Amino acid sequence: MARLMALLLGAIVALAACGASTDVAQIKSVIERSNHEQEDAFAAHDPSLMQDTHTARDFAYMARTNEVLEQEGAVGIRLLKLEWGKINVDSDTRAEAETWETWEEIDQDGNSVSTRDRNVYRMLKVGSSWKIDEVVYPDKDEGSGQSGSPSAPAQR
Repeated sequence: MARLMALLLGAIVALAACGASTDVAQIKSVIERSNHEQEDAFAAHDPSLMQDTHTARDFAYMARTNEVLEQEGAVGIRLLKLEWGKINVDSDTRAEAETWETWEEIDQDGNSVSTRDRNVYRMLKVGSSWKIDEVVYPDKDEGSGQSGSPSAPAQR
């Protein structure tokens, strides 16, 4: 009987770990997809391309980010490198993921500037899908996160 209980407990722990690893894989996929959707949305001047990976709040911020980049003279943006940090699934509906992202911004004259910044994604599970609810930039000056004015592709 004790052996059966130990096997049952082991199976429960394994299933819980499997669920967490599935969440981590889904979170990574959403972040990767959202970054590429931002590139595509910027190029097409169509923010709706980013809508499926963001909550309404973060979608509005991302649409504004692309508008500001264009107003500042950018004609192209692209993600050069994505490095993963910690990913913590805090509950069934909340998680946080850390990345270091290197973005390139190209201006009208063909000049490019690359920046590498740490991003902390705050994720919400909506139904069965993870979505980005907020991104903060802990290494930036105060006010340069989502509540501030977006001004660089490194801020996604």
